Amino acid sequence: MTVDKRALFETTKALWPDTVSVSDNSNATNAIYQANENAFSQNDDWRQLALWAFHQALGAHEKRAVTTGQPLYPQEVSFHEFDVWMRANLNGDACWSNERVEYESS
Repeated sequence: MTVDKRALFETTKALWPDTVSVSDNSNATNAIYQANENAFSQNDDWRQLALWAFHQALGAHEKRAVTTGQPLYPQEVSFHEFDVWMRANLNGDACWSNERVEYESS
């Protein structure tokens, strides 16, 4: 079995609004992440991993947005940033060994 990494990224990115105001709400990205996480089954491992990896990838973008006082644009997250976090998460715990093999072979 293989996972379509690009499709996983695109469908996850599509769950985020075009802009997020982070200067007046320091919990905005966490609230959106939690709502997305709760919208999917906890047994949907690929979706849950993708949601978390995308949220992590937003971190640097969010810091920059807060520093500059600008909105956060989730659509600016690149596949590369997402992929780095997916791989880090899959390598973080032995329980993901099967998924890690599947992801890396896709």
